[in-house]
Amino acid sequence: MIQSLPSRNKQLIESPFVWLKEKAERDRQRTGVPSKLWYISGKIYDLSQFLKLHPGGDYFLELTQGQDITEMYYSHHLNMEKCDAILQKYYVRDADKIEQYFDYDEKGFYLTLHKKVSDYFKTRDKGPTLIMKLVVFIALFSFIITFLLTCIFQSYLWAFLCGYTLYVCFGLGHNFLHQGSYEPRRYLADLSFFSHFHWAITHCISHHHFTNSNIDLEVTSFEPYYKTQKSKLPNNKYMCYYMDIFFAFVSTMQFVSTIQQVLKGEERIRKEYFIPIVECLILQYFCGDILQGFIFFMIIQSTSSYLTLKYSIITHHNNICYTDGCSIVPSRDFGIYTLQTSQDHDPQVVFPFNMFLFQGFNQHTLHHLFPTVDESRIPEIYCFLLETIKDFKLQHIYKQRTVSELYKAHNAFVFGK
Repeated sequence: MIQSLPSRNKQLIESPFVWLKEKAERDRQRTGVPSKLWYISGKIYDLSQFLKLHPGGDYFLELTQGQDITEMYYSHHLNMEKCDAILQKYYVRDADKIEQYFDYDEKGFYLTLHKKVSDYFKTRDKGPTLIMKLVVFIALFSFIITFLLTCIFQSYLWAFLCGYTLYVCFGLGHNFLHQGSYEPRRYLADLSFFSHFHWAITHCISHHHFTNSNIDLEVTSFEPYYKTQKSKLPNNKYMCYYMDIFFAFVSTMQFVSTIQQVLKGEERIRKEYFIPIVECLILQYFCGDILQGFIFFMIIQSTSSYLTLKYSIITHHNNICYTDGCSIVPSRDFGIYTLQTSQDHDPQVVFPFNMFLFQGFNQHTLHHLFPTVDESRIPEIYCFLLETIKDFKLQHIYKQRTVSELYKAHNAFVFGK
């Protein structure tokens, strides 16, 4: 079991930068990794000269300086022979201590599956397909049109429809966010209050690699309003009345947190932070009324936030998945642990339709295992997942369900019903 970080539940809104600092301190205690270096699989590396050469951009490496990045190293890269050869150039020494969060056994489930996926993409592109590029165009065009129609007609119906198109755009931004800082389509996420840069920490670094654990920011940052760990239950008796309202304002809470971190000097002002502010000002200009324009703006943002949370939480927070305090024994194999903490649903809703309906969250397990593989490519490697699950006799862990089944499992878990 991974222990909580010191600041858990001690901040009104949890800061991702405090999380990074405390995670680095934890990793120094566990492995002895110095603050300016990186730990990977028992060895210490100095990647400072590699930052600008890294094909995925520099910010993931900059954010994790002084940390154990073993999980990110494996999940973000496929051609491990090439990566290992590059990494060797920056080797400093063996670590003082070897205390990893997960094991990476060459004959284990994850690395067996990893090799199959890696071999498949050696001669194929893992980036967006032509259809994905078309989906991006349609989604962005739809957002712009519905936003303008909201401005012109000042209609609540158009505002709600614009919120839906923003939900789709955010799902696409989430997909590209994992593909590195050279990918401009990640800025689709910044049309909403959900900053892509903050999500790089809370989602890509924390949630993806420590899902449902005590250091998963997407678990701890919702507490005490919405508890999703067995050891922290029960939730308060009023949550069933306010949960949906809470989901609608989660993105607003993150934006408030961003402002707070800028004012405290933890974070610098980034140009993308002004995108939603400009949207609000445009609406207020067309409405000729500051309050009315703000109301339309919040309808758009809250609709997107609500749909994003409503469709994503059920894939992890239910009475099927592992969480701290439950009876399931968490595996040390990163791949099996991911199976224990993630659920897929409705496989018949295939790409690209799943991007418009579920933001792609219905095929979530493979996305967690290989986050840099574009969502449009996930169906290509699904056969490898099923084959490896069968080989390791893990069918009892991985079972596909329907969205209604997962909602029932979620409600039974968080409400105790």
